[in-house]
Amino acid sequence: MKINSEDFRRAVWHFRTGGVSQLLEWYRRRTYDSRTTAHSSGKRSDIEKKLGLQIPAVEYGSTYVSNSTLKVAVVLDDFSARAWAPEWDCVFITPTNWQDHLETEKFDMLFVESAWAGNDKTWQYHLTGDSAPRPALVDMVNAFRSKSIPTVFWNKEDPPHFNDFLDCAKLFDFVLTSDERKIPDYRRELGHDRVASLSFGAQPAFHNPVRPLTQERRDVAFAGMYFAHKFPERREQMEIVLGGASDISSKLPHGVDIFSRQHGGDEKYQFPAPYDQFVVGSLDYDRMLSAYKYYNVFLNVNSVVDSPSMCARRIFEITAAGSAVVSAPSAAISHFFDSSEVLEVSTREDAANAIRSIVQSPELRDRMVHLGQRRIWNEHTYAHRAREIEAFVGLPLVEPSANSMTKRPKISAVVSTIRPHQIDHIISTVASQVNVDTELILVTHGFSIDHEDFQAKATEAKLGDYKILELSSDLSLGDCLNAAVAKANGDFITKMDDDDLYGENYLFDQVSALRYSGASVVGKQAHFMYLADSDATLLRFAEREHRFTNLVMGPTMLGHASVFKNTPFASRSRGEDTQFLRDVIDGGGTIYSSDRFNFMQMRSGDGKAHTWGLSDAELTATGKIQWFGRNDKHLFF
Repeated sequence: MKINSEDFRRAVWHFRTGGVSQLLEWYRRRTYDSRTTAHSSGKRSDIEKKLGLQIPAVEYGSTYVSNSTLKVAVVLDDFSARAWAPEWDCVFITPTNWQDHLETEKFDMLFVESAWAGNDKTWQYHLTGDSAPRPALVDMVNAFRSKSIPTVFWNKEDPPHFNDFLDCAKLFDFVLTSDERKIPDYRRELGHDRVASLSFGAQPAFHNPVRPLTQERRDVAFAGMYFAHKFPERREQMEIVLGGASDISSKLPHGVDIFSRQHGGDEKYQFPAPYDQFVVGSLDYDRMLSAYKYYNVFLNVNSVVDSPSMCARRIFEITAAGSAVVSAPSAAISHFFDSSEVLEVSTREDAANAIRSIVQSPELRDRMVHLGQRRIWNEHTYAHRAREIEAFVGLPLVEPSANSMTKRPKISAVVSTIRPHQIDHIISTVASQVNVDTELILVTHGFSIDHEDFQAKATEAKLGDYKILELSSDLSLGDCLNAAVAKANGDFITKMDDDDLYGENYLFDQVSALRYSGASVVGKQAHFMYLADSDATLLRFAEREHRFTNLVMGPTMLGHASVFKNTPFASRSRGEDTQFLRDVIDGGGTIYSSDRFNFMQMRSGDGKAHTWGLSDAELTATGKIQWFGRNDKHLFF
């Protein structure tokens, strides 16, 4: 990282004031702060000035990749090219170079979508139009088939463009459609049954809630086009969601913003009154993905309303980015999402009420979005879609990497305890985790346990994989943790405390955050804490969600096993967590703070049971009391 003259003066000051340790701490903070302020300088666009937002282009440099060994020749439009690139070793062939690639490279599949201007416009008019399919496409598909390489065509434009791409589809071995209702039509026209449906999804490499900037959310937005000349059902849906939004716009802090994809273009694509007053301009796709992160609500309408599989790609992308979706009805939405994850509204009044509810209740928004994201990470990423295609075509099963959203996580939970009475809680906590495989590495620090009794309890809780290390009380906590890490066999390692509360989805959510962020370690800086003496629940560091940082709570740290094995804990019983995080950063790693849910740090009695000592008053000063009592249902879901 470059250091300018001002930063150099600051570095000298920190060195003179606190020596090497303070200089290093300043540099660490500067490094992670640059991730959330790097876009703050420079000239703002007219839209950014109007909205009071900075909207940087999304970065495509995430370390999220599936590490697939499959080499796939592809013809894709820009959006799809970005979405599929992390899932395969994609080769973007053209009408003039496909022969060279086919002669010199070994391909597992040819994958072509209903592209209007595929691969940087090199395939424009080759797939559809009066002269389509053109000879270059026909020859290419036949050449791949002659080498027994599976050829796959995906019409992502069904049903309205079924006929436009039908002749193209006839060339391929396998055909995929965005509308499963068209499968019988394809089978009839193609004369074979190698037809299936394939829907859109989210690409965690850049469809994710990582917030590059710290700035206030605006209220509600819509991004897209207005069709004055076609899609009457879509116009009717516009009247529902945009009508409802416009009705209550003046009652919201910021009101409604419309990003018009054809702003200033053909008249038939311009928004009519009264919606034109809300148009703020147009954003390209790369900036739109960032804008998704800075609104409470994004609205959705559907050009196809009755297909169970044709779901607009923006529903997956917006939810993954962190905004709540309010949509006019669609058969596909209820097929992919629960009503607690995406809100469907049927009337203008319902739309207005839904928007106001979400804008006024951040807890409702965040819960909706979190549930929707969990659904996406578990079922609807492009990694899942890639595995669907591979299975449909009959390609050999390739074991996904630990980083892929399709790989069931194997997690070693490292727990060191000095309290025999917490053993039952430890067992139940680790055993309760869902959608992951767990291994408990339990360190009994200074005491022994009845192994038969432990086995009986583990069996009852269905905890089948565990190791017990009985270590001397003379060892430091850091030494105990290192001993546990050395015994861990999981792809991931997490440090958990013996008395804190973890929801059943805690580990799955944390691994998902590690995957989409590309961080070395994830944890929770924003978190809830229960103060037993006060019977109060505190939310600490609320602003530190979904961003890179230099500190997360020790009982929430999770990372790839290699990170823990290569970065040992310091031999100490206090501050070993903080030092571990410093060592990760000093080694070039990154720390990501995920969401605040599904974890509660317990502060019982006078706090003497913990290795760190802070009074309730000191802790309360670091956050805000949310309620008195526990209210577990609000946290654990």
